[in-house]
Amino acid sequence: MATAISPGVSRLSTGALARAGGVSVDAIRFYEREGLLAPAERTSGDHRRYPPEALDRLAFIRVGQHLGLRLEEIKELADACEQVPDCPVNHTVELLRGRIANVERQMEELVGLRDRLVHVVEQMESHRGGGHLSPDTVLPASGTENAR
Repeated sequence: MATAISPGVSRLSTGALARAGGVSVDAIRFYEREGLLAPAERTSGDHRRYPPEALDRLAFIRVGQHLGLRLEEIKELADACEQVPDCPVNHTVELLRGRIANVERQMEELVGLRDRLVHVVEQMESHRGGGHLSPDTVLPASGTENAR
């Protein structure tokens, strides 16, 4: 449950926060539902109002996304950074190293996909002059075709 807004404290509406942060209003609401943004305070008319610090948190979320982090990883880091004066560097490095390993696995998978595509194109080009090209020739059932 959100608290009432204190008089004299400048707050951002959902739209203002979204514009300032370069995201959609739906993204703001989603981040709040998922716990990435603290629940907004409410006006007497039940409109959301965010503190200026929410813009910093939103920037942190966007940087994490640009680094390819999952939202739960971003939340974990952001929460940890709010609990201590300096963000916990060891934890952050460990999380980012895990992400690097994940990216390297994805790159290997993509190289394999590229090799399979090249193999298929080569098979198809060798049959351009005519003749029947069976699916087994192009995509062997074993999935272990020798690409190059």
